[in-house]
Amino acid sequence: MIIRVPLNAELSVRFKRDQVSRCAIRRSPVRWVENPLMPMNTKSSSSGAGGETRRSFLKKTATTAAAVSTTNLFRTPVYGQSQAPAPGRVIGANDRIAVAYVGVGSQGTAHLRAQKEHARENNIVQAAVCDVWQKRLDAAREFVGLSEAATYRDHRKLLERKDIDAIVVATIDPWHADVAIDAMEAGKHVYGEKPLARYLGEGFRMYDTVKRTGRVFQAGSQFCADPMFHKSAEWIRAGKIGPLVWGQGSYCRNNPKNSEWTYPVDADANPGNLDWDRWQGRTRKVAWDANRYFSWHKYYAYNSGILGNLLPHRFFPLMLATGNPEFPRRVCCTGTRKVSTDREVTDTTHLLAEFPSGLTFCVAGSTVNEQGLPEMIRGRKAAIYFSSGQNQIELRPERIFAEEIDGEEFSSPLPLADVPRHEKNFFDCIRNGGAPFAHIDLALRAHVVLALAEMSERLNLTLLFDEKSRAITTGDGKAIQPISYDTIVPASS
Repeated sequence: MIIRVPLNAELSVRFKRDQVSRCAIRRSPVRWVENPLMPMNTKSSSSGAGGETRRSFLKKTATTAAAVSTTNLFRTPVYGQSQAPAPGRVIGANDRIAVAYVGVGSQGTAHLRAQKEHARENNIVQAAVCDVWQKRLDAAREFVGLSEAATYRDHRKLLERKDIDAIVVATIDPWHADVAIDAMEAGKHVYGEKPLARYLGEGFRMYDTVKRTGRVFQAGSQFCADPMFHKSAEWIRAGKIGPLVWGQGSYCRNNPKNSEWTYPVDADANPGNLDWDRWQGRTRKVAWDANRYFSWHKYYAYNSGILGNLLPHRFFPLMLATGNPEFPRRVCCTGTRKVSTDREVTDTTHLLAEFPSGLTFCVAGSTVNEQGLPEMIRGRKAAIYFSSGQNQIELRPERIFAEEIDGEEFSSPLPLADVPRHEKNFFDCIRNGGAPFAHIDLALRAHVVLALAEMSERLNLTLLFDEKSRAITTGDGKAIQPISYDTIVPASS
């Protein structure tokens, strides 16, 4: 579904509730260059004019980094042994939460609108906005009713404000981790759009930062607010379907123009009013390209395609619905790009993820055919079927256990994937404590599956994961370095 959100006569923002892209790679040797992943509990700083960039800093430390193995890079840290983060403001039950927004493109504007509409019931104030493009920044400022002093081109300047309690991160994927980590280090709570991060290592850094700082983190997968997935988890934890066997789901659609994620170029955008260098972040720098800016979902530099932008909306709730989300043991993924060829990313994706308990997920995605898989979780004694159009599930016993297991149904009048409900849950957790619907433990497990799936598809490998060491290997025991911003994967023909 496409929703058009007019901010003023000049700017009409178009967004999709879920955005995506991906691409197939031929079997060629992979050339590895410097890995930019930083130690887990190291505070990261963003690149910016007048200061040392992340890439230059990493190049200076390349000799040291080369001596650190992948296993050590991903080693689980001991919390409480590093410098304490900024404490943040203590919020009472009746105190208003001051919220700032980093990234006010289509998805960021959607959050601006939803939270403005529900500001009274959530007891929040929209305090600041940040974006690299002045036109979007001005439109957001006017929509909220802020002064120019409450607008920022650099999120680090915004984070210096002591009165800001929470940050909504709706940037392009390569900025998700850096902005969220910087915010938590500054004592802010974070609502971060999916996917959790662009690459595997960034997800671990985010997880480690949440655990160390104690900030509330909510991943922007609003399907996790659906009561049916929580009821499924309750049934499964109660043993009502027996040992889990396998689950399935999909996110499929069909673009009528056969050009998914192609967005119109606004002629007003140019390097004079848009900080193109900063927008690119850790990615390889290229000359100004309006198509890359507006249609960034079509390029691997900025996202993982269907895996990062559609399938989180299946993996998050499905893993939540199991009642005990696990890290994967083995992941295999294939993808093709034979119909939509005007992009780098694939137009179909097929993912198998095996978990230590024996559960296997089969999840598919497509932008060139909308016929998906029925969403369900199978157990030894029964299966749970999820409705695609409402908050409703059914537990059906297997034939041979029909005398032992009773069938059950559950339904809720709440709408599916309700973003305001998901946002309210975030604010409630800030004020009252507790784990949000899409908390960091769930988010990291889904992120590991999806990050390994991208590696599997692009490198033509089946990958094994050890959750204790965070090491990745092939079936013959060969260690695999996770892909990052500096990994060069040959493009497919």
